[in-house]
Amino acid sequence: MRKEVFYRVIIVALLLLNFGVLGYLWMGKKEMHQQEGPEGDRRKEPAEFIIKSLQLDEQQQMKFEELKHEHQHNMQIVREESKNLHDGLYKELHKQTVDSNVVDSFMQLIVVNAKQREMVNFNHFRDLKTILKPEQYKLYDEFIEAIARRFGPPPPPHH
Repeated sequence: MRKEVFYRVIIVALLLLNFGVLGYLWMGKKEMHQQEGPEGDRRKEPAEFIIKSLQLDEQQQMKFEELKHEHQHNMQIVREESKNLHDGLYKELHKQTVDSNVVDSFMQLIVVNAKQREMVNFNHFRDLKTILKPEQYKLYDEFIEAIARRFGPPPPPHH
């Protein structure tokens, strides 16, 4: 009888702990979406950040929507290919002996895939520039510099 009570107490405690963790995670996500200011803008949907940064008018926003959908479609294709390549690579670990030629082939294909991903992004931002008016080019240059800093390699450590 004592063991039964002990186990019931443990189960109730674990359930409460799980609900507490889920509540904490849910509240944390809610707070992230409520942030404001320049840093908060970057955490919102990238499209909103781009529209605001480049001050796109309604007609430009419609063209941008088309570019965005094309970009998302192309990125989905590249991501699926990347997943398939990585799955194939790591399935090699299940084999008794790993063929280094097969692993090398997967590695080369993964590098090509990464290049494709970068090209999709580069072309998207190049196409974005084509919908801008000349007076928006300065904003575009600033925007691209910010993107390059954000996605570029980290700065070297200070000694």
